[in-house]
Amino acid sequence: MPLTEHEEAFLLDLLEQEEKDNAKKSHLKFMQYTWMKALDDPLIVGYHTEEICNVIDEAFEKLKRGESSYYIINVHHRAGKSDLVSRYLGAHFLGEFPDKEIIQTSYKAELSAGFSAFGRNIFRSDKYKKLYPELALSTETNKKNDWLVTDRHNKPTGGKLYATGLSSGLTGNGFALGVIDDWFAGRAEAESSVYRNRVWNSFTDDFMTRRAPASIVFIIGTLWHWDGLANRIRNEMKKNPDFPQFKDIRFPAKREQSHYPEKYKNKYLFMERYPESWYKEQYATLGRYGAAALLDCDPMMRTGGLLSTDGIVYHEKGDPMIPGNTAIQWAQIWDLAHTAKQRTGDDPDWTSGTNLGFQRLDNDAIPHLWIKKVSRCRKGAKGRDEFIRVATIQAGRFCKNGIEDSIESKDAYEYIMSAVPEYSWNKIPIKGDKAVRAAPLEPIFETKGHVHIVRGDWNEDWLEEVLRFDGSGDSHDDQIDNLSAGYIMLIGSGIRMSNEARQAMAARRNR
Repeated sequence: MPLTEHEEAFLLDLLEQEEKDNAKKSHLKFMQYTWMKALDDPLIVGYHTEEICNVIDEAFEKLKRGESSYYIINVHHRAGKSDLVSRYLGAHFLGEFPDKEIIQTSYKAELSAGFSAFGRNIFRSDKYKKLYPELALSTETNKKNDWLVTDRHNKPTGGKLYATGLSSGLTGNGFALGVIDDWFAGRAEAESSVYRNRVWNSFTDDFMTRRAPASIVFIIGTLWHWDGLANRIRNEMKKNPDFPQFKDIRFPAKREQSHYPEKYKNKYLFMERYPESWYKEQYATLGRYGAAALLDCDPMMRTGGLLSTDGIVYHEKGDPMIPGNTAIQWAQIWDLAHTAKQRTGDDPDWTSGTNLGFQRLDNDAIPHLWIKKVSRCRKGAKGRDEFIRVATIQAGRFCKNGIEDSIESKDAYEYIMSAVPEYSWNKIPIKGDKAVRAAPLEPIFETKGHVHIVRGDWNEDWLEEVLRFDGSGDSHDDQIDNLSAGYIMLIGSGIRMSNEARQAMAARRNR
């Protein structure tokens, strides 16, 4: 028997109400219900889309119980992450929590403002008004990067969305939902240690201090660099149990690399949108280093030399793990650019000093190497010697000082001895080629967690030299020479190399 017009209308109302209820409870359903892009650009749902939306639903439920939650979500580029967290999340969150505040950030304020404007349009849409008819936007404060929620009578509810850059404009604002959507604009920023430190300081000092007592934090982006924001957070969580414990979720492009459901194995992540040929072209275009970061969510260090950098541990200044003056003997080791030929030309050599120490621990045959600071200059003999004198005083009297024992270094050694006679100085005998002198360093660098670096502006240049070092002497290696000389002065002449070891090193050098 056919339904009457009244019965049909009643069922349609029930179905619509069910659809609206589901859209409120599920972020994926919310996006499908309020989808605002053109009809030829529909919402394409992949495995990662569903999983990220499930995480958002989980975070909402925790916040309703007064619990905080923190998430790092990494997915390859062009996978729709900004739709999920930067365009649609703000409007959904304020519908469910109209009395709470949002801070939405990215590497650039203009980008965050664009996402915010999109979310504001969702809030204004007829579909949204059907979900949350009691809410409206303030007629007084309604900018694309700063908008307030009111009730139907224009009375503020306390809800607010504020969009800005991660490194600017956070002071004076707070959040119950904080979003960081990409912290680097591209490769150039990611490869700069200065910029990476700036992002980290903005995150710890500015962003995380804006949280409400119960809050949600979403950090989502592309892993451009192994020392970027996401990996620094992971390292902090390992070191400090009191650090906010982020749930770490990664979606690498190659599905066999992760714990995907069986039906997704041996495929690429988002084949609902991109064909296999797109992925293959991306891998071919990016190369191994770029693909590891942008596609596989597992950025790698640039390698190719004799010393492995995989196990290096970074420490902030003041970290209590850094040994004190009585725990180990610290030394400042100098490698000098002596001759006019070394100090001139298109790419002159550096005079460099490395403040380092070796720590031996019980039941560990391999010492730990600690490096506090590297000081470098390109100056004539007079300026160079004054540079060394100042750095020596800064290092302090507890620190031994070493300089290579060579004919060229004689004048510098005598000047320093007379300029700062109260400080301890040693001549270090240097013998053998660079690769042989560096041999004792190899097991230290290859043993994970045995090389400790204090963060500073010198880190990037130092790391690049370590990665390039092949013992040939064809490139700058003053900082490696400092490490070798420091080992000789503080520990001894080092390890005699066997023929097999020499052959292995030669093979690595010729790869």
